[in-house]
Amino acid sequence: MDAPREVRAAIFLSWTVVLIETVERLWRISISPDATTFSRLGLVLTGVTLASAALVALFVFFAARRRNWGRIGLLVCTLGAWCLWFFWSQTVAENVWWQWLAYAIFTAMELAALVLLFYGKGAPWYRSAER
Repeated sequence: MDAPREVRAAIFLSWTVVLIETVERLWRISISPDATTFSRLGLVLTGVTLASAALVALFVFFAARRRNWGRIGLLVCTLGAWCLWFFWSQTVAENVWWQWLAYAIFTAMELAALVLLFYGKGAPWYRSAER
């Protein structure tokens, strides 16, 4: 059974967010004075960025393969990332308006993907795979 259009759209949105956010974070690490001065810090930040992107990409991949745990993992990762905003308010104040716009677009895309995966035609598609 092919995935409903809503699930395909959610997977596309999720892949787009993972790719753009990873590239953006790696770019910010590469121009960070702290990361370039302290090479070990840059290496650690790059490693953490790539590992978190790989984890989310793994959940997106398995959600596209109709694994319910993949979409639940994607939900947990997304909600966890959103919660980090409450604890990491120092960098939020440093952002310029275009970064805020990018974050708002990413958040809207993630929210849309989660709604498409957990409501509408997306939810029954995952439930029918468990039977």
